[in-house]
Amino acid sequence: MSSETSVGARRTGVGGGGTPPPSGRDARAASPRIPAPQKPTRARRRPAVVALGLALVALGILASVSLTTTLGKTHKVLAVTSEIQRGQKITESVLVTVDLPTSPTLLEPVDATQFAAVTGQYASVDLPAGSLLTPESYTTELKPAAGRSIVGVALNPNQMPAYPPLHAGDSVRIIETPVSGGDAPVEEPLAIAAVVVEAHPAEIGDQQIVNVEVARDQAGALAARAATGRVALVLDTVASDGNG
Repeated sequence: MSSETSVGARRTGVGGGGTPPPSGRDARAASPRIPAPQKPTRARRRPAVVALGLALVALGILASVSLTTTLGKTHKVLAVTSEIQRGQKITESVLVTVDLPTSPTLLEPVDATQFAAVTGQYASVDLPAGSLLTPESYTTELKPAAGRSIVGVALNPNQMPAYPPLHAGDSVRIIETPVSGGDAPVEEPLAIAAVVVEAHPAEIGDQQIVNVEVARDQAGALAARAATGRVALVLDTVASDGNG
């Protein structure tokens, strides 16, 4: 009986009771399938995008060439070599031409071709040494600034310094003096600070007319005293050389 059992075991499979391994076509059907490689997708080229890219490249090249060309160009403009105070005359000795790069700017410098036209004009603002001239920095007529007034004072030679001659921009004081032959004042006399705008000889006599600029609230007091002739001019600070 043991032999039959062993034979039955061999018929049903090794180890007994197991499922026999698949064979042939069944074995191939039971194994997992490997997916086939996908075909590579082709990127679609959009003509509009390509054209935009080419246009940007061309624009960059043009901008670079334009910048290089512009930086290499200059034009001559006018500048001043020394400080000029407002009201001073711009003389040929303080004018100079300089090369300015040609580039976009908010400034409007005066072209060097205007050298002769600018000579003899008056500074309408204070101009530090090295300043570029603009159309607003000079004028043919002197006008008082805001809050300022211009007063004319007639002076005899004994009422002002004999030297140096007065020039526009000089800082002066107009001092009230006592009556002729009177005693000197005990207290400090009235003194009004002013800036010379223009000085020229009077049409009659040997007096000199000095136009000075003062604070507006002191213009009345100065005009009243100048009318009496009881004033003297004291020179405190001389304007820059070559600006008279």
